[in-house]
Amino acid sequence: MTQLNTDTNRVFETPADSNAIPVAATAKIYQGSLVGKTASGYGRALNAGDVAVGFAKDNTDNTNGIDGEKVCELKAKGKVSLFISGITLGDIGRKVYASDDNTFTLTASGNSAVGKLIRFEKADYGIVAFDFLSTDEETTEVAPATTPTTEEPEGE
Repeated sequence: MTQLNTDTNRVFETPADSNAIPVAATAKIYQGSLVGKTASGYGRALNAGDVAVGFAKDNTDNTNGIDGEKVCELKAKGKVSLFISGITLGDIGRKVYASDDNTFTLTASGNSAVGKLIRFEKADYGIVAFDFLSTDEETTEVAPATTPTTEEPEGE
């Protein structure tokens, strides 16, 4: 393309914390599910090792469809209250991972990166900040199976 020489209307997506992904054939994604993408780039309820892309805003049922027939709207950036078994106040600042669409852990090995624990709410519940829109590899990487299972909280 060449440099503009007249006004041009652009289409901007709002809100800026949203995204969408075409859904894999036979997949059913429930509202609130953490969504992962397949090797082909289609969305599904996250499986351990998938790259997470966001939390489903609505139920998307593509069980009788082909790849991409349905699109899942995502909350791709923000903060969310999650059940993370065994967390304590001392875990604030640690990375959070998922082994499926609704199981969250501080264990990296073989799981999918979700975000960072920023607030302890009560036993087993915390607020996790996530940003699946970032191009920062740290927020979108899949933890390799050989990484340690825990990490030290980051310093202030």
